[in-house]
Amino acid sequence: MREQALVGFYVSAVILLLWAALAAAGRRLVPHGFTLRRRLLLGLVAAGLAFLPLGDVPLWMRAFSFHSNPSLPLLGLGLVAWARVVFERSWFGREDWLALWGFGAVAGTVLYVHPLVATDVDVYFWGWERGVAASVLGALAVLAIAGGLRAGLLLVAALAALGLDALESRNAWDYVIDPFYWLLSLGMLGAIFLRAIRQRGSAPATAGPP
Repeated sequence: MREQALVGFYVSAVILLLWAALAAAGRRLVPHGFTLRRRLLLGLVAAGLAFLPLGDVPLWMRAFSFHSNPSLPLLGLGLVAWARVVFERSWFGREDWLALWGFGAVAGTVLYVHPLVATDVDVYFWGWERGVAASVLGALAVLAIAGGLRAGLLLVAALAALGLDALESRNAWDYVIDPFYWLLSLGMLGAIFLRAIRQRGSAPATAGPP
């Protein structure tokens, strides 16, 4: 039963990502946007593409052969992006996105880079102590939600998935961070930082007389 649930989970994730990609491409080709019927039709096309065989292996299976254990925040970001692109629903505000990029950058850097700095400390090992990890993640989720951040719900989802052993890994950290989410977070924070520098540099030139 668990294997069937994992297959359904992975297939659904690939379909949603393909759906969002098709919708994003469609918005560029059709500036005025698609009708709801056409958006739903794109979903059917995405479902068909997910099962398109590539070398006798369906596309969804080949996709997860490269990234078999995506974290819940990464999947949540994909879901939010899907809703924004396909149905024009903005579930997260600017602060939520900044919090998610910041969490991914910090958590990933600590988890993946610390062996290069402190070889006698294994942060990843603490993820096997699921009670400790769940307490830390629960505290972060409460602080985020209390601060008005909907992004904290993704940590709640990660805790629920951890309790159900929803992913292949049994390490708690794998439920909240993965290499792709880490690199994406670093890239997005870098882009935000560069944009802020450009805006600050152009502010005096565009400002009017006092």
